[in-house]
Amino acid sequence: MVLSFEQFEKGVDMQDIDSFLELVKSRRTVRGYQQKEVPQECVEKILEAARWAPSGGNSQPWEFVIITDPEMRRRIVELYVKQLEDKREMERVVRGPKASAGSGTGFQHAPVFILVLGDERVNGAFPIRTYLDKGEQHFTTGLASATLMIHLAAASLGLGCQWLSDSASPYMATMLKSWLDIPMQLRIYDLVTLGYPTRLPPAPPRRELSEMVHWGAYDSRKARSDAEIHDFLMKQTRLGNFGRRSEEGT
Repeated sequence: MVLSFEQFEKGVDMQDIDSFLELVKSRRTVRGYQQKEVPQECVEKILEAARWAPSGGNSQPWEFVIITDPEMRRRIVELYVKQLEDKREMERVVRGPKASAGSGTGFQHAPVFILVLGDERVNGAFPIRTYLDKGEQHFTTGLASATLMIHLAAASLGLGCQWLSDSASPYMATMLKSWLDIPMQLRIYDLVTLGYPTRLPPAPPRRELSEMVHWGAYDSRKARSDAEIHDFLMKQTRLGNFGRRSEEGT
């Protein structure tokens, strides 16, 4: 149901926002999937949500390639593993031999891969100064918004997603474009895997709302020192203890 202007003026019941927050908090990055098909109707509902994402100038930069063929999905998994070699070497050199550079291949059993593409030519919808100053930023923001919609819509249907940003690396993107007949002028933004989770990973840590909200002006008392940022990285992100303990929730 699309809300009317009168309904917006009246306001939404707080129970509605609480339900939405429960959905947001239940969303997980899923890296293990049941070998169970996802109905096409579900995929279409998810993409219907994605196409309503906000975008600069209503430019709607997104295109979606849906990959369900098992052989093509297998090839993509192998490509992902192959392109990780350089990434792992870079992590080991900079962060030590135990550093982790990838999230494994648990996504290989996801029955649906959604490749999110962007067409930069639609940036012409922006005002001239916006195009010159922030065109790239607005373009990326639109694609990110559509991808987030996919994740939330999937969670509402009891499905799980994982994003594979490595799909946008020059090597992997070039190979995917060749295999899937994607025009070179389109940019690969992300690959989202979709399926029924084998389990839901635990909720990852989150900073307290009071730590990041500044009413009226920035509260310098909340400014984090370099030491505090380091402590945060080591305790709440994949770089530190949280990352070593579990790479399943992001």
